[in-house]
Amino acid sequence: MKKNKSTAILKAIGTMYFLFFFSMLLTTPALAYIDPATTAMLTQIIAGVFITLGVVFGVFRRKIILFFKNMGVKRTQRKIERQAEKQNKK
Repeated sequence: MKKNKSTAILKAIGTMYFLFFFSMLLTTPALAYIDPATTAMLTQIIAGVFITLGVVFGVFRRKIILFFKNMGVKRTQRKIERQAEKQNKK
């Protein structure tokens, strides 16, 4: 069973390589350039996204931290309950 699975994966990888390199043969140059204003706009968009994520994290930081702490507490409580149930069964 493993042989069939690995050969199928190898065939799929070989097919992807073939299609990739074949598509490279059929491409044509775009004869275009990226305007400096476009680059600046993209930079501003990316910076805006990171700043927004930082603000969201800063505003909701306490709630995020409490959420993960409560997850750990709940997991610990479940573990203790399971151990108590095992001891009660014995």
